[in-house]
Amino acid sequence: MSSSLIKPSILSHSPKSFISALRSHGITKFHAHFNRNTGKVIASHPILQPIGDYFVQEGIDFDKHEGIFGQIGPKSGVLQGAFIHRTCRGAAAGGARNWSYDSIEDWFRDGIRLSRAMTHKNALAELWWGGGKGVIARNSGVGLEEGASPLQRRLVFEEYGIFISSLKGCYVTAEDVGARDEDMAAIFSKTRFTTCIPSEARGVVRALEAAFSQSGRGSLEGATIAVQGTGHVGSNFIQYLLEKRVKRIIACDIDLQKIQEAEKRVKKFYDGKVEFRLAKRDDHSILFEDVDAVSPCGVGNILTPQTIPNIKTKIVCGAANNQLGDPTKDDKLLAERGITYVPDFLANRMGIVNCADEQYGYVDNDPFIEKHLGDSWENSIYNCTKLILNKSEETKRTPQEIAIELAEQKSFVEHPIRGHRGIQIIKSLIKNQIN
Repeated sequence: MSSSLIKPSILSHSPKSFISALRSHGITKFHAHFNRNTGKVIASHPILQPIGDYFVQEGIDFDKHEGIFGQIGPKSGVLQGAFIHRTCRGAAAGGARNWSYDSIEDWFRDGIRLSRAMTHKNALAELWWGGGKGVIARNSGVGLEEGASPLQRRLVFEEYGIFISSLKGCYVTAEDVGARDEDMAAIFSKTRFTTCIPSEARGVVRALEAAFSQSGRGSLEGATIAVQGTGHVGSNFIQYLLEKRVKRIIACDIDLQKIQEAEKRVKKFYDGKVEFRLAKRDDHSILFEDVDAVSPCGVGNILTPQTIPNIKTKIVCGAANNQLGDPTKDDKLLAERGITYVPDFLANRMGIVNCADEQYGYVDNDPFIEKHLGDSWENSIYNCTKLILNKSEETKRTPQEIAIELAEQKSFVEHPIRGHRGIQIIKSLIKNQIN
């Protein structure tokens, strides 16, 4: 990034003030797309052009994203977006995140980074889907704040469903952080372009087992693991670890209710093996425990120059998305300290794998699902993790670099039947002037 690059002032706006700025220009919907001929982002409105220019010039997270679409909820006033990275393999797919953002820069950056990670995740899993992400700013309107009524909340997600339908199928949404089953039902009531995401925990356990094997350790039995986050994925992950006969688990969360629910879930069968801790927001001390592995299963952006020097473990492998603060640098900081980092988009694929399988119906012990979790398929999570860690050792490059290189190669393979249909849809939307 050039030291002379000046950040446009609009990026410092809070979501609410950003919405006010849009409304002052009569804007309720907006979009931006990357023009491959000029190498520039073209925004739907002049007020938004500096944002596109900045991310292109910065060159950290933006990667020729095919389309970014946003709207202000017609009744709720909530800022809602769909970020589409690459659709060569099929429609962009990824969950809709309901989160609070301090600035509009954080909102845009989260969508850009998460959608790119979904491209890599879907490609490594060899799914015929591209990469996309939904991002809803919880602190921008009415309906998602504490104390909002169920009807107000439902309205937000119904609005989002109508918004997704307006994108004509170039993006398929699903459940993500901050969304609930009833929220997905509300989205589904207004669009068919949605799926549901079950737990990713089994896949993360398999990736962790591969990392242990690579280090010369036969299994997880007798290990001590630190887990950051005890929500749906984290609590499932803890249960699966206990079933693998780990010795001890240290787990934390910033939400007391989630801790209590997870504690109740495992206490009956594994009393004494799990230590639960209530942590303050931005307290990442769980990462610094002297354990066999650390598993981030909560929020991302936690492996940074501020935290990495204090990490004692030799293995980091978890379910949280975007664990690296800077995906181009922080993996190298981990490697310099002799820490094996299993990229999140490699370990946590099972949610999106389940989504891809839903359209074909449900069977017990589904072979499509189980092959990702087994040892026989060469591209299973275990074997793919081993392959990437082996290449990392051989080439002295980081697992993150190897995984992205492999994912990038696969992500440009076009869908065998539909081709690059997603970009055709986006071009059609732009031509018809969504505004």
